[in-house]
Amino acid sequence: MSTPSTEEHWSDHAICRGADPDLFFPIGYSASILKEQERAAKRICGNCPVVSDCLTWALRVGEPDGIWGGTTPEERRRLRREAEAPARRRLPVIMVRGDVPVGADAA
Repeated sequence: MSTPSTEEHWSDHAICRGADPDLFFPIGYSASILKEQERAAKRICGNCPVVSDCLTWALRVGEPDGIWGGTTPEERRRLRREAEAPARRRLPVIMVRGDVPVGADAA
């Protein structure tokens, strides 16, 4: 039989623990209701001492629903895509015969 852990978890300090879970998992009948629920949840996240831990966890596990770490599912998908994208580098300028370099005076 295992003994219960007394180790604290970041979620023990989340201020959303006492909030209505429906606020963080909005289900509504119109876009305006959903947006207001999203804003209200994000206001709570904005004052939370563990918001970065919450977002890190949601990104790590791929949480598909709800407001986590002050982000919506769409925002988390964008963050994951950006993190996984290869670094962009400038491409070399290729001059084609007849091209006029940028900034050159046209004669």
